[in-house]
Amino acid sequence: MRDLRARLDVLPLSRVVREPAKRSDRPFEVIEQRIDLAFLDTETTGLMGGTGTYVFLLGTAHIVEGELVLRQHLLHEIGSEAAFVSALREELAPFRACASYNGKCFDLPLLRTRFVMTLRSDLSVDDSHLDLLHPARRLWRDRFGSTSLRQLEDSVLDVVREGDVPGALIPERYFRWLALREPRLIQPILNHNARDIVSLVRITDRIAQAVIDARAGRAPDHAPAAFALAKAFARAGEAEVAYLCYESAYADADSELRIKVALPYARALEIRGHVEQALKMIELLLELGLGSPRWRAQAEARGRRLARIMARRCAPSRTSRTRPTRSAAGSFPLPS
Repeated sequence: MRDLRARLDVLPLSRVVREPAKRSDRPFEVIEQRIDLAFLDTETTGLMGGTGTYVFLLGTAHIVEGELVLRQHLLHEIGSEAAFVSALREELAPFRACASYNGKCFDLPLLRTRFVMTLRSDLSVDDSHLDLLHPARRLWRDRFGSTSLRQLEDSVLDVVREGDVPGALIPERYFRWLALREPRLIQPILNHNARDIVSLVRITDRIAQAVIDARAGRAPDHAPAAFALAKAFARAGEAEVAYLCYESAYADADSELRIKVALPYARALEIRGHVEQALKMIELLLELGLGSPRWRAQAEARGRRLARIMARRCAPSRTSRTRPTRSAAGSFPLPS
């Protein structure tokens, strides 16, 4: 096992760790310090998966007392896999949840397969898994195109890897190391894995910061990112923050994205009582001829409903003057 430590203030991080956060019932809460969360990344003998693919390196990281503790478990012999997987089980046992990058489709299925095949056991962190690829796509794909970890390192973290071994070459280098036992073959793989995990922690930090900024009234200035956060907050029941993100997304969006934002934004406006503003927005987009036939049908239906609400608000209220009143004796007066 290889054990590395780094102070958090040199990474740098802004939100992954602060003072211990109080527990909250908010459904979209950012967890600022959780000792039961492990960041993990694997290196394997193949990129296609399946029962013939071995996990030969597991890197994990967790945060303890202002330090990022990074541990790497290396399989030194294929025949020693049972002992290796037992060590992995012990390493992951204290953690109830894990975070990865594309681990939902790759890392965790492979780990689960090796656990079942060697130990007849299952992963302790499998049910509580945060795959950061998905929020990263929502926040940054429209801006940078690719959301590979390398692309985000370059575009979001301002990190350029030098002397890194390409992931596609790692299986072949590992098998050469098994045959030759030369440190120059395995050391670049260990460094590659460690860099992946540090980048994973920093990406988590950036996503958490985007959520916290939005809650403070600072929605992302990039319209697709603001729209993605708006939908997430709306699902979590945080209507006020969702509204602010919808507003920012609609203001900065191009015509194509504005069509996607318009209907949920109109709903948010309606909830806040801004029915006239919502109706004018829908009418303007329809007049401009924007949107697909399906969207236009939905927008027209929404516009009719908003118009009915406006009509009810503008109609004179029915008062008691339209009905005969009772006399003091309790009977209706006779017509003259």
